[in-house]
Amino acid sequence: MRKRNIIIAAVVLIVIVVVIISSSGDKALNYTSVQISRGEVLQTVSATGAVEAKTKIDMKFVNSGRIEEINVKVGDEVKEGDVLAKLESAKLESQLAQAEASLAAARANLQELLNGATSEDIRVAETAVANAEIALASAKQSLEDANSSAENTIANAEASVSSAEVTLDNAKLSLENTKISNENNLDQLYDSVWDAIDSSLAVADDALGTNDTVLDNDDAADTLSVLNSQYLINAEVLKGDAENLYDETIAYRYSVNSAKTYENADAAIEKTENVLTAVKNALSETYKVLQSTITSSTLTQTELDALKSSISNDRAAVNTSISSMTSKRQAIATQKITNQTALDGAQSTVNSATSALNVANNSLASAHSSATTQINSAQNAVFLREGDLQQARDRLSQVKAGATSAQASASRAQVDQAAASVELIKNQIRDSYIIAPRDGVVTSVEGEVGEIASTTGVFLSIMISNGFEIKANISEVDISKIKVGDEVEITFDALGSDQIFKGEVSEIDPAETEISGVVYYKVMTIFTGDGEIIKPGMTANLDIMTASEEDVIRIPFQALNEENGRKFVKLVDKEGNIKEKDVVVGLRGDAYLEITDGVSEGDELVTFIEEE
Repeated sequence: MRKRNIIIAAVVLIVIVVVIISSSGDKALNYTSVQISRGEVLQTVSATGAVEAKTKIDMKFVNSGRIEEINVKVGDEVKEGDVLAKLESAKLESQLAQAEASLAAARANLQELLNGATSEDIRVAETAVANAEIALASAKQSLEDANSSAENTIANAEASVSSAEVTLDNAKLSLENTKISNENNLDQLYDSVWDAIDSSLAVADDALGTNDTVLDNDDAADTLSVLNSQYLINAEVLKGDAENLYDETIAYRYSVNSAKTYENADAAIEKTENVLTAVKNALSETYKVLQSTITSSTLTQTELDALKSSISNDRAAVNTSISSMTSKRQAIATQKITNQTALDGAQSTVNSATSALNVANNSLASAHSSATTQINSAQNAVFLREGDLQQARDRLSQVKAGATSAQASASRAQVDQAAASVELIKNQIRDSYIIAPRDGVVTSVEGEVGEIASTTGVFLSIMISNGFEIKANISEVDISKIKVGDEVEITFDALGSDQIFKGEVSEIDPAETEISGVVYYKVMTIFTGDGEIIKPGMTANLDIMTASEEDVIRIPFQALNEENGRKFVKLVDKEGNIKEKDVVVGLRGDAYLEITDGVSEGDELVTFIEEE
C-alpha cells in the first residue's frame, strides 16, 4: 500500500548514504547524510475493520449554514466527485485570504528576524503597529455598534411581543365578555317569553270560553247556522281541535315549569303559536256560523250582534297574541344571529391576535439569532485584529531587539499557528460542500436554496451499486487527524496486499467507545467493489489519508532536532563542516516532515552522527 511504500522508500534513502569521516580536533565524526529534495509528504492513520454491504449513502453538512447551491434533484445520476450542494462560504473565503496573508506575514517576520533588521524595517514595523491599532479600534467600534444595534433590535422585537400579548389578552377578554353579553341578552328574551306564553294561553282560554258560550247559546239554538248547517259542523270540529291543542300545550307548559331551558322555551313558543292559530281558525268558523244565524222569538238582533261582537273581540285578542308570539320568536332568532355574528367577530379578533403574537415571537427569535451572528462576527473580527496587533507589536519588539533563540522559537510558533489557521479554514470551506463519494442516483434532497442547513438530519441521499461500508475503531490519539471526505486505501486479507481499493471516510461517530480501557471512536468508510469478489464480513485494512502536501521540501524524521522548543537541522557546507540551521516544520507525515522555511532543495542534510 501507499503508506508502506513511502516508509520503505524512506529507509532506502537513509541507508543509501555516504559515510564520511571528517576531522574536528582530535575526534573523528562518522555521520550519514542525504540530499534534500522535493516530494510528497503524506500523513495517514491505519486501522482494520469488517466489510458491510451498503447500497444507500446518506450525506449531511458538517457545519450549519445557509444553502447556496443545490445542483441535483431526485432521480439525477451523479458521478463520483460531483458537487451536489454547497453552503455559503464567502465569509470563510474572506477569512482564508486573511489567514493566508497572516501566514505569509508570519513567515516573512520569521525570515526578517533571522536575517536581522534595518532602520527601514523598524519604521515599517512601527507603521504596522499603528495600522493594527487603528484596525483594532475600528473592530471594537464595530463590535460596540453591533451590540447596540442588537440591543435595539431585540428591544423592539420584545416590545412587539409584549404589545401582541396585550392585544391577545384584550381580544380574549372581549371574547369572554361577548359570550357573557350574548348569554345575558338571550336570557332576557327567553325570560320575557314565558310571560308572553302564559298571557297568550290565557287569551286562548278566554277565546275558547267565548266560543263555547256562542255555540252553546240556548237563545240561538233554534236558528244557529240555519242558513248553512255545514258551518256549524266545521265550527264544532275546529273547536275540538283547538281545545285538544290547548290542553296539550297547557300540560307541556306545566311539565317544563321547573326546567325553563332555551330548547323548552322554543318548543313552548311553537306549541302556543299552534294553539293560537287553532283558536283563531275556530273563532273564524264560529263567526261564519253567526253570520248564517237569523233572529227568532228567542234571539233578538241585539243579542245576535252581541255574540258576533264577542267573537270579533276575541279574534282580535288572539291575533294580537299571535303577533306578540311571532315578535318574540323573531326577536330570539335575530338575537341568536346577532350573538353569533358578535361571537365570530370576537373569535376572529382572537385568531388574528394569536397569529400576530406568533409572528412577533418568530421575529424576536430571528432577532436573537441575527444578533448572535452579527455579534459573533464582530467579536471574531476583534479577536483577529487583536491578534494582528499583538503580532505587529511582537514583530516590532523583535525588529528592535534582534533575534534571540526564544524569539525565533516564538516566531516559528506563530508561523505554525498561522498555518494551522489556514488549514482549519480550508477544512471548513471543504466542509461547506457535499460531494458525491461514488457514482449513483439521487433518491432524496431535504432542503431548499436559502434555507439554513441542519447538521443533525440527512440532507441528501444517493443509491449506489456494489456499495460497501467498513466500520473501524480509531484511537483518541489519531481521531483528531481524520475528517469526513478523507481518502482511504483499502486492502483485504482474503485478496492480498496487491489489490488496492479506493474509499473515503463517510461518517465519524461523535460518541466514544471504551475498549480495554482505551477510548476509541467509530469511523465509517464507504467504497464500491465487485460484489463477486468483496463479501460482507471480510477483514479490511485501512490507510486513511488524513493530510498531504505535494512538491514540497521534505526531510526524514531522523534529520530533525528539537531542543527547548527550538527546531533545527544539521547541514554540511561546501567545506564539509556541519552547521546547525533553524527550520519551520509544516505537515508531519508518516515518513517525512515538510519544511516550510530554513533549508533549500539540494542542501546536504545530516541524519545521524556517531562520535568516537
